[in-house]
Amino acid sequence: MPHVSKKKLGKGILKKLDKKLVATFDNAYEQKNFSKIFRELFTYTEKIMLAKRLTIVFLLSREIPQHRIVDILKVSPSTVAKMSLKIE
Repeated sequence: MPHVSKKKLGKGILKKLDKKLVATFDNAYEQKNFSKIFRELFTYTEKIMLAKRLTIVFLLSREIPQHRIVDILKVSPSTVAKMSLKIE
């Protein structure tokens, strides 16, 4: 699992970071540079984590039972349950 610093950022800084991140992806997409930005921005572990989460959403949308998703992707039941709640 990726390491996240225990030092908390202020809400204002988090909001600015989020805005900049989204703008970076929007810009990369418009310039057809998305794959390059994606490869440089994320670590191997982060790419796997993101891929699993996107696959969870896809499988849930196909009405695959949560226990099967846990088995297929080797993720925790709580991760699948959280993703299920977020997409409802």
